[in-house]
Amino acid sequence: MMVLLVVMMATLGSTMAVVYQVGDSVGWTFNYNYEQWASSKNFQLGDVLVFNYNPQLHNVRQVNKTSFDSCTDHDPVASFYTGSDSLTLMTPGDYYFLCDIPGHCASGLKFHFKIAMPATPGGTNTNTPPESTTPPPAPKGFSYFPGSAGITPTRSNAYSSKWLPMSMLLPLFLASSMLLCMV
Repeated sequence: MMVLLVVMMATLGSTMAVVYQVGDSVGWTFNYNYEQWASSKNFQLGDVLVFNYNPQLHNVRQVNKTSFDSCTDHDPVASFYTGSDSLTLMTPGDYYFLCDIPGHCASGLKFHFKIAMPATPGGTNTNTPPESTTPPPAPKGFSYFPGSAGITPTRSNAYSSKWLPMSMLLPLFLASSMLLCMV
């Protein structure tokens, strides 16, 4: 029974979303290698990016590959400008971010990463989207989705964390199970 409980805990832990603060303690600003930062992460569906920055100095634009390569935001997928913005990664594909203040992107205030298509049960999925794929539009009634153009996410509707109610109940369940086994 204990083995089963340990397996359940490991499974629950491995399926929880991770919250990444972009740039770690530095945040979204100059003199930081965001491409290197992103390459050291293993982004998965459901993970959350948190951009912390001075909104008087910077902004964040989610763009397509063409805009990313040219450091422009002619048609941004999403725009962030509050200084404390969160984005839940809901679709597989390439994600491109930059600051569109003149000169900022060219000086390195940009990064890119890719989330692969989830594996199908019983095998792996080789149908990864092409590099230029843009996430699909938001479903009706969904307040925020990475592919939604012209939206303004807020902390209250775009932020999530890795806390699960199960994580609070599991220690109590384990303790009571151990007591029952002793009796």
